[in-house]
Amino acid sequence: MRYSVAAIQMTSSKQPDDNLRQAGALLAEARQKGASLAVLPENFAAYGGDYRSLGERYDELVSWLYDQARSLDMAIIGGSLPALQRPDGRPVPSPLVRTCSIAVSATGEPLARYDKLHLFDADVQDAQGRYRESDFFEPGQEVATVSVGGLQVGMAICYDLRFPALAQRLVNAGAQLLVYPSAFTAVTGAAHWQLLLRATAVQTGCYVLGANQCGQHGPRRSTYGHSMLVDPWGTVVDSLGDAPGALVAELDLATMNELRQRMPVQQHQRFRIEGPYDT
Repeated sequence: MRYSVAAIQMTSSKQPDDNLRQAGALLAEARQKGASLAVLPENFAAYGGDYRSLGERYDELVSWLYDQARSLDMAIIGGSLPALQRPDGRPVPSPLVRTCSIAVSATGEPLARYDKLHLFDADVQDAQGRYRESDFFEPGQEVATVSVGGLQVGMAICYDLRFPALAQRLVNAGAQLLVYPSAFTAVTGAAHWQLLLRATAVQTGCYVLGANQCGQHGPRRSTYGHSMLVDPWGTVVDSLGDAPGALVAELDLATMNELRQRMPVQQHQRFRIEGPYDT
């Protein structure tokens, strides 16, 4: 079975309304190109700014995703949004928020929520220098897979890409496509973005879709772009450059299944990664 999937690449600013207009236009472009599922990048609604204030608009932003999916008849995974509540409804202690990805069906119905597990606390040799997501975000605690039109999708966000144990958990849960809405920096992206996406595809036998931010987000922050779909052999099916756009590419589950039969890595796996993540 074949599916057309889209990676939406944006240059998001701190202005949510401007970003939603950009996202809406690119989602429409993806649908015109035949996509049945589109993945927005991390922080698509706002890059930087006051995440607690943006979290006050969580219901409005999720409703926007529902409306877009319904009007386009296309499933959407909404990159990441700041949430003031945990999935069980308990509040996130101020000043933190959860950063979560929302999966929506083509009829505009909620399918799944995934809260980012791994927070990017790192020092990078760029103009920003110091990145500390833990100053703003509370990490999630659960993995998430979702069926989108019969396609089994494993959900992750950006820095999660560096943790193969998560990818293994997702493939153990039946994932056929792993999605990574991201905001990889220009420096880390040039060094590791394609490498990590391809390695993850090879190690899991899954298709892997990376939907990245791109360009300048102010004087000190720049992101890499180069959103792409990688097949289970590690081949880049198609990719974008460093400008906003809608990448639409096709994945073929028959090809994936054939490869998994010829090289049954998961059957040979001697380490099973089970149980909840540590709190």
